[in-house]
Amino acid sequence: MRTKSEEVFESFLTLNSIPFQRIEEVQESGSHRPDYSVQVGSRELIFEVKELVEDEKFGVVSDPLHPDIKLSSRTLGKHVRRTIERARKQIQWGSKQGIPSILLIYNSLDPVFQDFGTADLDFTSAMYGEPTVLFDRNTRETSELFNGRNDSLQESKNTSFSAVGRLAEKSGKVTVTLFENVFAEPKLPYDQLPPCIEVRRVEVSRDPLSFA
Repeated sequence: MRTKSEEVFESFLTLNSIPFQRIEEVQESGSHRPDYSVQVGSRELIFEVKELVEDEKFGVVSDPLHPDIKLSSRTLGKHVRRTIERARKQIQWGSKQGIPSILLIYNSLDPVFQDFGTADLDFTSAMYGEPTVLFDRNTRETSELFNGRNDSLQESKNTSFSAVGRLAEKSGKVTVTLFENVFAEPKLPYDQLPPCIEVRRVEVSRDPLSFA
């Protein structure tokens, strides 16, 4: 049976006339295969689709006298970061063959807004590190904004991910947004991607810090 995320992704590909096929699920010697082979222009792309389904901190009733009032809390980038780790073996399967490989995350946890844990800042923080500013307590000056800790993608880590993306369905419209991995090998053929796939190119700031 297909998951909700797989149904949404297949409908997106079909609607936009993008050829695809499911990859046979075979687990041999601990090898895990990804979900889809997709043809874009003259290039094959590999997609692994993961789904967010549970979080004990989402939609919590804080006051029994007001059950309709629910609160949510999250650590920035945590859901994307965890999903990158879960998908690592599937993504490596395509990358080892020289095929650009992409992780897509679908948010079933937050079906209405599809924003809890999968906002743009969640992706960039998980991939490249949390937005950070240093504060000098003596001079009260601050540094420029830079990418700090908890980065899942580095020059020597998770380079098999050509991109990490969001698969979303709002008001009956399905969208795919890809966030570039600047350390990727192999890289995405950006010039061959169809207009229906939105791409966010990324600049990573890890320059030496200076106080203004």
